[in-house]
Amino acid sequence: MATLQKLKSSAEACLAKKVDIPMSPLFNMAKVAKLDSSEDLKYIQEAVNYLTCKAMAKLSFTDDEKEFLKEIYEAFWWGGQYSGYKEAAQLANNYVNGPGNTQANAYVLDSEVYRTSKIVIATMGAMKQFILDQKKLNKPFLHIRCDNAQFRSKPYAKKLLTMNYRTEGKMKSNGVLEAAQNNQRLHKTDGHFYLQAISTLLPDKSIRTIWRVESMYDFEPFEKHDYYTNIPLGSSNLKLPDGLSEYMTKIGVAKVFWYKAEWSEVWRTN
Repeated sequence: MATLQKLKSSAEACLAKKVDIPMSPLFNMAKVAKLDSSEDLKYIQEAVNYLTCKAMAKLSFTDDEKEFLKEIYEAFWWGGQYSGYKEAAQLANNYVNGPGNTQANAYVLDSEVYRTSKIVIATMGAMKQFILDQKKLNKPFLHIRCDNAQFRSKPYAKKLLTMNYRTEGKMKSNGVLEAAQNNQRLHKTDGHFYLQAISTLLPDKSIRTIWRVESMYDFEPFEKHDYYTNIPLGSSNLKLPDGLSEYMTKIGVAKVFWYKAEWSEVWRTN
């Protein structure tokens, strides 16, 4: 009974905050980005805040409210393309317009954003050393991920922990790779990820390795964390709670999906 009363109170609080829902959020967001329009930023942010309140109370959304959220994500596509964050733009668009890709049918990103990263390049080098060590000892080496405990215990892997986070990125103690702070293109795409090495020994004793990064595009619900994403609009930011993005999957506006990027390399073992 207390829970029902709490939900009723939350619903009443949301309805008291009701605001007009912008019909063309892309237009308003463009005015904020180009003209630094505080009025348009307030208009968009108040609508987001109102829908956040409704999502926290698990209320139903109108068709106009659903369309607004979808168009917010579609606006990210345009903004990402314009700002040079094309991978992040593609992921955002697929969230609201894609089929909800499974891991077996993951959405494919251009690998450049990962394979040109300094932390990825350094991790590839360290993982190749580990593969050679494993091969010499006749131990498994065909499928290794960078959080492998044996790999992380090696001196060449430990060096990844002390790389310059601002300019190079680094490995965290649990094996997750973090994008460099100044690599905004990768941060907007996926700031924390694992690198996999899937290898095949060729007849000439060289090794073909498929390097792969794969992850799920999803958001934490309100019940777990109070995370939010700052969407840059010129000199301003639109604050979008992750819980609201997650709730979009509950009301049929978005679909969680898997995505991946991969590239291959043939390299000598001697």
